[in-house]
Amino acid sequence: MRTAKYLIGDNKVELYGYIHEDQAKLEGCYGKRPCIIVCPGGAYKLLSPREEDPVVFPLFSHGYNVFVLKYSIGEQIKASWPEAEAAMAIRAIREDSGKLNTDPDSIFIMGFSAGGHVAASIACHWKRYGELSKPNAAVLCYPVLTMGKNGHAESTMYLTGGDERLKAYYSLETQVDDDTSPCFIWHTITDASVPYRPSVEFSLALEEHGVECELHLYARGRHGLSTGYGETGVRERCVQSWMDLCFTFLDTLCDFEK
Repeated sequence: MRTAKYLIGDNKVELYGYIHEDQAKLEGCYGKRPCIIVCPGGAYKLLSPREEDPVVFPLFSHGYNVFVLKYSIGEQIKASWPEAEAAMAIRAIREDSGKLNTDPDSIFIMGFSAGGHVAASIACHWKRYGELSKPNAAVLCYPVLTMGKNGHAESTMYLTGGDERLKAYYSLETQVDDDTSPCFIWHTITDASVPYRPSVEFSLALEEHGVECELHLYARGRHGLSTGYGETGVRERCVQSWMDLCFTFLDTLCDFEK
């Protein structure tokens, strides 16, 4: 294993990652790896540590190269939009895919809560930034997806400042088109912070446009569950299957066998 780090955008936010060594010359070993960029949650005012390392290392153990994007939050957003930083992060990894031992056609983005909004935003809006910034799929974990009804008021205010034009642009259920990246989505029905219904509406929009999508709704669980295991301090057995289901979805897309 080795590490890599980039400074992204006008705010020089950190994109740091863990890279598997190239073992393609060894019989039976992998060649280029899938890569996934993790965007922690935090209502666009902070970045939650329980959605960094506890998520990163299971992904790495599965065989993926993994990066964390510490996108702009709070007052920083005025100088650099998180969506644009996600676009730059994907582009940087794709352009350096050779030295990062990464398959340039298997670059995914995963986000939690507000980080899920970052991931879904670039999945919908990548054409603004060019083909090199397109995620090959997005994983959306209890995501904020709308700036309207059933949205998350705090995330909406930090991201848009109440600007109606921005609220419309970032209400992603209206932004899906035929070119939106495939999405894996999970949410809990009892989430009292970020309602689950926008995840259903977003999934229906993907289906209407013929975009591959998998949605899992769990019967119970609070917001911010991360992996659902005890190391995050928010154990919930009900949701612990999500990562294995996610691996099946992504591995099938990129034809990766562990």
